[in-house]
Amino acid sequence: MISPIYHVSAEVIRIISEISEQIGVLKTLTTKQTKTDSSPQELPFDPFSENDFLRAQKKMVDELSTNSGYYRTDDPRVRLHMAMLFDWLNHTDEHPLVSSCIFHYEIVAIHPFLEGNERMGLYWQTLLLRRWQPILGDLPIEQAVIARHEEYCRVMAYFGEIAKTTHFIEFILRCLLDTVEQEVKNKVENKVKNKNREKVEENNTKNALPEGGELQLSKSEQRVIKLLAADARITIGALSRRLQLSEAGINKVLAALRKKAIFLPLRLASYITNSAYFTFLIRILSHIYTIAAHLRRALPYPILST
Repeated sequence: MISPIYHVSAEVIRIISEISEQIGVLKTLTTKQTKTDSSPQELPFDPFSENDFLRAQKKMVDELSTNSGYYRTDDPRVRLHMAMLFDWLNHTDEHPLVSSCIFHYEIVAIHPFLEGNERMGLYWQTLLLRRWQPILGDLPIEQAVIARHEEYCRVMAYFGEIAKTTHFIEFILRCLLDTVEQEVKNKVENKVKNKNREKVEENNTKNALPEGGELQLSKSEQRVIKLLAADARITIGALSRRLQLSEAGINKVLAALRKKAIFLPLRLASYITNSAYFTFLIRILSHIYTIAAHLRRALPYPILST
């Protein structure tokens, strides 16, 4: 086995450690259970198969090139280099994060096809990463690298093979780290939103109106509310005469309304859309202190307390 030329820097080791940590957090936050023993059949292509590599390239650029699915023939070394690269990929003990970056780099460097080499290198790396950690299959890794294409090209322009591969590995892994960190951030934010939503729903349930969605009011209570809403200064005697109830009966109705009004603010949101008497009740709430003051002046004992 002939190994590609590369160097694993201290920075690469640091980024790998951070990525591994973030993947662990992501697995904890992910509600959808992802199988850890993902098999090649779960991927569209086997990332360790050279034949699948050619089939994938044909599918990717079939409409753009008549030579899709075949290595370019202008350099007889291409087929040998690709055979050696896949042999290394299938036998290396290198960390999957590093080996996938090296494979990606070598595809761009060898340039085995007339077109689509960068796309194939990046796409095949994502397949290798998904084989290693299936949870990465849901992340927009390719988009993250494509969004930094200018930097991608600058890295590939470095002089010296070792320097170039080192910078390339660091660049790709930073893109991956940023993508995983963003996904973790999104998961945390969604989890917080869901908890807040559940809390609101729980509070709404606790403060919900009785069955039917309307505040339960007797006919006498409804009539008192209507009169009080129309004239906040109406007296007990006037209420008694208008409703043909005794003053004791009016006091009883007012006491019942005062008790129900204690819970009204908590129920207001659902009451707005469900109660036919909302307008009257809102006006009663806005004038309640005025009414209480008036009644205290009109009677020797208080009916409504403030």
